[in-house]
Amino acid sequence: MHYKKIIKIAMGLLLTFGISNGLMAGSFINKQQQGLNSAKAQWQQKNIPSGMQLGELRVATERDSGAENVSIYIENVNFDVVENIGFYVEKLSATLEPKVAGQPVIFDDVESFTINVHSGTVVLSPQVITDLFNKQILDYWPRPLDDLTITTKDNYLEVEGGLKLWSWFPGIYLPANLGGNIILSADNKLIYEIDDVRVLGIPLYGLLSAVFIDLDLLLSIDREGAQLVDSVLVLDHRAVFPPPALAGNLASASLDSDGLRLVFADNESAKFNKPQVNSTSYLWMQSGDPRLFDIVVVNGGVQVVSEDSSKPLRFNLYDYRKQVAAGTLTMAMNGDIVATVPSADGPDYKATISNKGSSNISNPVSEPADGCINRAGFNICEDKVTSITKPVPVPAAVAMVKNTDQVRPLTTEARMRLKEAKAGTCFNRAGFEVACK
Repeated sequence: MHYKKIIKIAMGLLLTFGISNGLMAGSFINKQQQGLNSAKAQWQQKNIPSGMQLGELRVATERDSGAENVSIYIENVNFDVVENIGFYVEKLSATLEPKVAGQPVIFDDVESFTINVHSGTVVLSPQVITDLFNKQILDYWPRPLDDLTITTKDNYLEVEGGLKLWSWFPGIYLPANLGGNIILSADNKLIYEIDDVRVLGIPLYGLLSAVFIDLDLLLSIDREGAQLVDSVLVLDHRAVFPPPALAGNLASASLDSDGLRLVFADNESAKFNKPQVNSTSYLWMQSGDPRLFDIVVVNGGVQVVSEDSSKPLRFNLYDYRKQVAAGTLTMAMNGDIVATVPSADGPDYKATISNKGSSNISNPVSEPADGCINRAGFNICEDKVTSITKPVPVPAAVAMVKNTDQVRPLTTEARMRLKEAKAGTCFNRAGFEVACK
């Protein structure tokens, strides 16, 4: 009798325990689901900076955030596209835009997306410009210029290397030097205005100008993004670099001892959230769907920082796998990924931060030294140009002696427009349009 009672009591306890466990498990699962739903809402929250999304968001899925691009902010980073060809980035806001709508930004396929720069400042060091010419622009054979070395200073870029006329004469490269300033053209291209040509140390620019011989009759540079027209080299920043393609308009371009400084200002309203790690050198992808390795980070925040915080991060786009594999990855509660990586191979370069505002679009006007312009409008001196940033007052007595009708040389843009003149247009010896007789 007692045995049966004990069995009933035991069965009751087991049943009660089972029901309690079921209720507790259900409560635990409910809490898990609530936490997951809360986290999902945070992960799926759109944090697209102002002006970075032009169209409507697509319907979001597990593998598509609906954003049309990846918003990226870069600060104090040596950003190499490949090897040493790239930029030192002071601060930069950009979008990585896939060429096929709806696709993620595939870092392993650099030709599948475009870097559209919205605002910021980048610097091309003299060594980067040297590598850009030797390894990219002049990477063909036969070529007119070889083994170039670039140096820069305020408003002037000097080139030293070997030269062959028509890419073959005289069979060996002759020591040559070129010099000039870089300005922006009306169609937003970089114009290298060459005003000094020396071969074997002999100055030739004045002689060539006097007999109306342009450099493009002696040298031929016609590559994607780089073309020698008359005696100026036209560089298109949107096409001259290795892929991915660049987009975005330049607000200004200037030369100093750090190199070539380029300022973008298409969209300065974009504001990014503060990333997970407080750093003075980092990349921060705030929204969109980047694909790194074979993993798509949907609506990702991804921050890349250097293991060595004492110097700027050097990031190599073509070799990012090697960097990430050698580093560590952590994930924050909100889903942001932080990649702490070693810097890529290359010099520890950091440009001097410019105090010039990005609103300054114009460049200083380059003028020849006094007394160097003949009546035909040509520079007959071989002295380097002097950069004039504001008018210098001239005493009245001196001003009366000077010829007020002195002919000034045509600007680069004016000379390029001559090529578009209609047949039958007449010009004087200085290149100005006159009535035909």
